[in-house]
Amino acid sequence: MSREDDGVERDLYAALGVSRTASDAEIKRAYRGRASALHPDKMGGDADEGRRRAAQAAFARLGEAYEVLSDGDKRRTYDAHGMAGVRAGRELSARFKTLDELRAEFDKQRAKERREEAEARLNFNGTYVFGFSAAHLVEESIARRRRAFTDRPGLDLTSASMSNSMEIPLSDEDAAYAVTQGTMRGGRGAGNIILGWRRQFSPLTSLDLSAQTGHTSACTATISRQLTTNTTGVISHNYVAQQGWGLQLMLQRQLFAQTRGHVTWNVGPVGSMATGATHAFGKNQVKIDLTIGLAASGVAGHYLRQMNDTLLYRVGWKLGTAGAELDVGATKQVDEDTALGASVSVSLRGLMLRLKLNRQGQRFVVPVLLTPMVTWRKSLLAFTLPPITIALLRHFLVRPIVNSYVRKRQLASREKNKRAVAAAMREAYESMKVIAAATDKKARTARERGGLVIESAVFGCFDPRPNTVKGAPIVPNFRPWAPPENFNANDASTTSDESTASRPSTSGLPPPYVEVSRALQFMVDSDTLDLYENVAMDDLLGFCDPCPGEKKYLRVRYRYRHSLHEVTIKEDEALSCPSPEHRLPEKLQVDAASV
Repeated sequence: MSREDDGVERDLYAALGVSRTASDAEIKRAYRGRASALHPDKMGGDADEGRRRAAQAAFARLGEAYEVLSDGDKRRTYDAHGMAGVRAGRELSARFKTLDELRAEFDKQRAKERREEAEARLNFNGTYVFGFSAAHLVEESIARRRRAFTDRPGLDLTSASMSNSMEIPLSDEDAAYAVTQGTMRGGRGAGNIILGWRRQFSPLTSLDLSAQTGHTSACTATISRQLTTNTTGVISHNYVAQQGWGLQLMLQRQLFAQTRGHVTWNVGPVGSMATGATHAFGKNQVKIDLTIGLAASGVAGHYLRQMNDTLLYRVGWKLGTAGAELDVGATKQVDEDTALGASVSVSLRGLMLRLKLNRQGQRFVVPVLLTPMVTWRKSLLAFTLPPITIALLRHFLVRPIVNSYVRKRQLASREKNKRAVAAAMREAYESMKVIAAATDKKARTARERGGLVIESAVFGCFDPRPNTVKGAPIVPNFRPWAPPENFNANDASTTSDESTASRPSTSGLPPPYVEVSRALQFMVDSDTLDLYENVAMDDLLGFCDPCPGEKKYLRVRYRYRHSLHEVTIKEDEALSCPSPEHRLPEKLQVDAASV
C-alpha cells in the first residue's frame, strides 16, 4: 500500500531532495542528477521484476515533482494548496471554465480561509487561583487555635480568584476583547468586567482602548509605536475612580543580539520609575528589574534554565521595601497542550508551596501556605523535601506508568499499521536496490580520498541519546531489515530470520526504524549532504515512515577525512554534513576497516 493509496500525498520537494526555497536552476539540476540514476532503462536486462517496478515508480514520482515545481504557476498552487490544488487546476482547464467562474471559486476559497483563520484567532484564556492553608498541619500552636473553631480535617480554603479573557477578531486590523475578573478573600468578594478594542493601524502602530466596570471603574488608552528597528515606545493614559488620572511612558529596546531592556516612568497618580533587562545565553535566561517609587522600591528578577525540551527550572527573587521573597521551582511540558509546575517560596508571609497546571490556554494555580513562621530549618526542609519527593515519585511511580501507557499505545498503533508499514519498507528497500551499484561506487571513491562516506544511518523511532560505547551499533540491537522472498503486504508478520533478530519488541511487527545509509550516500554532492527544514523526511528516496504517529529521529554516522562523525536530529530539522560539531571524541573513533 503506497502513500497515495492511503490518501496521503508525497512531498514533491523531498522527491527532488531540494529545499522549499530552491531556485529553478537547483530544481533542474536535482532532476537531471536523479533522473540519470533512476531511469528504468539503466536497470539492464538482468534486473529482477521488483527492481524494475521500483525504478519505474521512483522515476514517475521524480517526473511528477519536476513537472509541478519547474512550472512557476503550478509551484505556487502546490505551495498554497498541495497536489489537490494542482489537480483542481488541471480539471478546471479541461472543462474550460470562464474567467468569472474561476474568480468566483477563488473568492469562495479565500473567504473560507479567512473564516478558518478567524476561528483560529478566537482566543480563550483563563487563570484560576485557589489559595489554601496547611499551617495547622505543620504548626501545633495553629492547630490548637483552629480546633477551637472547627474539627474539620484537611486544608482550609483562604482565597480564590478567577480571570477569563476572550478575543474576537473583527477584521484584519481590528479585534475586540472581554475580560471578567473575580476574587474572594476572608468571606468577601469583588469582581470586574473589562471590554476593549484593539486596532493595528500599520505594522508599526497600534491603539488599545478599554473600559472597566464593577468593583473598580476605570478606562485606559494605550498607543504602541515601533520607533526604530530595535526600539518600541508605549504611552498609556488611564483614569481610575477614586484615584484620578494617570500616565505611563515606556521604552523597550533590543540592546544586543540576546539582551533586551526597558525603561518605564509612571507619572501618576503614584509616581515611580522602573528599568531592567533580560539576557538570554544558550539554554539560560536572566532578568533583573529595578523599581524606585513612592509606594514601593526594590529589585526583582529570575534565572531560567532549560534542562531539555520539556523541563524548565526557575529561581526568582524579590528584595525591597515591601519585603523579600525567594522562589525556586520547575515546569514540565507533559505534551503539546499541557504543562505541570511546582515551586517553593519563602518570604515574610511564610513558606508557600505553589502547584501549577497550564492546559490549552487555561492556567490553574494552587498556592498552599505551609507555615507563617519561617526558620532556616523549615526553609531547608521546604526547598529539599518537595523536589526529592517529586523525583522519587517520578522515577518509581509516574515514569513506569507513563512508559507502560505509551508503550501500549505504540504497540497498538504499530499493530494497526503493520501491513502498510511493511509495504512501505519493502518499497524503500526496492528503491535502494535501484541505486545500490552507483551509490556503492560513489562511497568507495569517497573513502579512497577521505571524502564524505555514510557509514550507517537510521530513520525512525529510537532512543535519541548519543552513543557512548566505542564500536556500538548505530542504535541498540540494530540489524538491517530485508523482506523475505515470500513477502506479502497483506501478511506483515511474514519476515525473514534477519528481520526477526533485529526486531526490538513484539514479534510479528516490522522494526520501528529503516536503514537509510545508501539513501543518504546517494544524496551526497561534492562531499556535502544537506537535508532541509520543513521537507518531509519520510518522502525522501529510500525513506519511509516506519512508525506513523510517533516521534521520529534520523541518526547519521559518517566518516569525513578518515574521522568518524555522528549526529542525531528530529524528523523536521535541517542537517548539513560534514560539520566539526559532529566529530566523535578520540575514545569513540573506530578504524574504517572495522566499521
